[in-house]
Amino acid sequence: MFGDRFFSSRQRLIDIIVGVRSLGEECGTDVSALADEGEFLKELNRPFLFMACGEVNAGKSTLLNGLFGEEICQSDALPNTKKIEYIRSNQSDESEKIHSTFFVEKQTPFAALNQFHLIDTPGTNLLNDEHHEIIEGFLPSVDLLLIVFAASNPWCADTWQLVSKLPEDTLKNSAFVLQQCDLKHPEDIEVILGHMQNLAQQKIGFSPRFFPVSGKMALEVKGIQPPPIHLLNKSGLPSLESFISSLLGKKMDRQEVMQLVHDSTLKTLDRIEKQIESRRYSLNDDQRFLAELENEVDLRREQQANQLAIKLSGLGDVFLQQAAKSWDLLSRRLSVFHSLISLFQRERLPTQIERGLSEAVQEAIKERSGIDGANLATNCRDHWETVAPRIAENLAVSVPDFDKETESLKGTRERFVQRLGRSAKQAVAQLKIRNILELQMERRRTVLRRLMNVILILLSAAGITGGLELATWPFALLGVAAGVTLLAITYSTFSRQRICEEFQEQIKDLQQVFSESLEDDYRDGVHEFYIEYGGLFAIVRRRIASQRHLLKPRLKRWNDLFLELKAVGQEI
Repeated sequence: MFGDRFFSSRQRLIDIIVGVRSLGEECGTDVSALADEGEFLKELNRPFLFMACGEVNAGKSTLLNGLFGEEICQSDALPNTKKIEYIRSNQSDESEKIHSTFFVEKQTPFAALNQFHLIDTPGTNLLNDEHHEIIEGFLPSVDLLLIVFAASNPWCADTWQLVSKLPEDTLKNSAFVLQQCDLKHPEDIEVILGHMQNLAQQKIGFSPRFFPVSGKMALEVKGIQPPPIHLLNKSGLPSLESFISSLLGKKMDRQEVMQLVHDSTLKTLDRIEKQIESRRYSLNDDQRFLAELENEVDLRREQQANQLAIKLSGLGDVFLQQAAKSWDLLSRRLSVFHSLISLFQRERLPTQIERGLSEAVQEAIKERSGIDGANLATNCRDHWETVAPRIAENLAVSVPDFDKETESLKGTRERFVQRLGRSAKQAVAQLKIRNILELQMERRRTVLRRLMNVILILLSAAGITGGLELATWPFALLGVAAGVTLLAITYSTFSRQRICEEFQEQIKDLQQVFSESLEDDYRDGVHEFYIEYGGLFAIVRRRIASQRHLLKPRLKRWNDLFLELKAVGQEI
């Protein structure tokens, strides 16, 4: 099909425009210059206008049908065209609009007419002044004028008279066709062409190229799919189509429009590139802003870590305060009366002290960590109140509500409390307080048990000697028993004091160990707080990630469109 190269380049340019427009809209660039309703885009898509002139029954309509391979124009052995017919495409159905007695506009659903509009004229020997006026009005817009001569009468005076009056520019856009060549012998065609060139030299001052064609044969051959090449060559149409393609490709007005569209598209691409670069720089700024926010969070976490020694010291004080209650219990349970009773039953005091201390410390640590957790949440809130306005200003996004978005901080605080409570209970168990007390109290009980045995033996001996009526022995033995009893009471009192003092010293020594055993859990709990708080910055991360995700394919699309546009520019 003639004009394929031009239409291919034009379609590539249109496809590029669609791509550039889509990319520009995504990037927020003004692409109004590439709107479909733009004047130069309308001009770019303007169909070519072909006009056929020649005498009655020269085969003008048949030639047009042969060129397009379809029965677009009515043709018959009798002259049918008495009016100038302007034929254009209509995708729905056929219609006809009569403008005057001598001019009619027809719309017909032929796909070829999307790119070409046709003007079929009456025979030159039937033209009147009105016909001539209409034809002359169209000539400046005609892209190709087909001057058709019948092989049976190529010397039609009316046709040559019309040709001799044509402007020079129109002659440059004209194709001289010798139609119905299938009716003549090839040797006769050669003779006729020679005479016509001589006649043209006389009429218009130069000898144009004449194309011997059989439009009827061309139409029949194009009706076969695929068209036989040898029959198509025999119709003479390929040479005419090649000439038309060359002529259309050199149309300066079309080239100028193509160049105008190309340049405007290139300028739009330049603006899009600047927009993409600006977006890239902006994303880098956003990334730096996010880094600043994260550094602030890290700094606050480090500040909490630096205060860890103070926090742990406070937790050690809690341990010491609860241990003081154990000292009172230990002192009461080591009294003479309780010590005497403990000699006759299993001693459970160390276990009770350790269990009581463990539970008391756990509850006290949970209470203290609850306060610390509340302080951490307040610290995060205070920081967010300074960050939120900056996020809104720098990123122009809706800032999330702290309370709504940090519901998880309540759970984090609860986990923080439970974590330290469990850790405190385990820490007390690892101190092995029960073992220390059991060892000290077992030694004391052993001594007291032995003294009790001596007292019982002495009392028994006093009873026996009294029964035997030995005069002084019972009193002597009772006196010794009383002395041993006084010794036991004295030992019980002093050992009680010593155990309590040693227990206090050991507890004080274990205070630091207890605090250090909570360090990792306390640090992890604080870290988890700030991880949860850092989730608020996900809006910044998501925005940057989504924009970066879009930026790379947009850059690739821009590069592809730019290279494609450059290639089309070289074709233009």
